[in-house]
This record gives sequence, C-alpha cells and structure tokens, in this order.
Amino acid sequence: MSSRTGLEAEAITRLTDGVQPPAIRAILVQCLAGEVAPSAAISRMLAVEGASTVRAAIDDVTHRAATISRASDMLVQDRVDELTQIFVEKIAALADVSDVTKDGPGSGSGSARASRASGSGDRGESRTSE
Repeated sequence: MSSRTGLEAEAITRLTDGVQPPAIRAILVQCLAGEVAPSAAISRMLAVEGASTVRAAIDDVTHRAATISRASDMLVQDRVDELTQIFVEKIAALADVSDVTKDGPGSGSGSARASRASGSGDRGESRTSE
C-alpha cells in the first residue's frame, strides 16, 4: 500500500512540477492526491487566480497526463480527467450566467429587482411591536 502511495506521489510530482503560480500548484497537488474534491479545488483556484491562469494550469497538467504518464498512474490520470471535466462544466456555467447578466436592465433581471424592491414594504400585515 505504501508503494502505491509512493507511485501516486511520484506521478503527481511529474504532472505538477513547475506549474505556476505556486498556490495553484499546491491546490492541484491536493486535488490529484485525493485530499480535495475537484469542484472544491477549482473553486479554491478561482478564488486565488483568474480563470485564464487556472485554465492554463489545468491544461498543462492535462497535457502532461496525456503525454508523460505511465501505466501505473491510472488513478491520478482519472483524477486529472475528472478535474478537467468539472472545470469545463464550471466555466460553461459561468459563461451562461455571464450572458444572462450582460443582457442589461431591460431584459427582466432589472425589472425583477424593481418589483422586489417595491414589494418589500408593508404588505398589509399587522405589526405586533410598534
């Protein structure tokens, strides 16, 4: 069992060696070791750096997994694949949200806010403490 852990550690080191910035590399190492879920790792990386930096780091690790991994690295490769898939899905979801917010105030989102604001006053309920 410890030899498996050693093989995983070697694979993770090969895949993340030189990834910049160091904070992103540290999060990737935790994720590929199975210590942090991919979705949590992505959220943490996006909190530290912008999406383009996170994407570059994930792309680098994904490319390395495809080109320099060994047969014994399958568990780590699976984690890289899962990380990549979740990142792509998360970015697509963020793009969808961005498109909705870019539509402008006349598209319904602003009018929904206005109707909430106008409806937030007294609604005819009797007050017990005045």
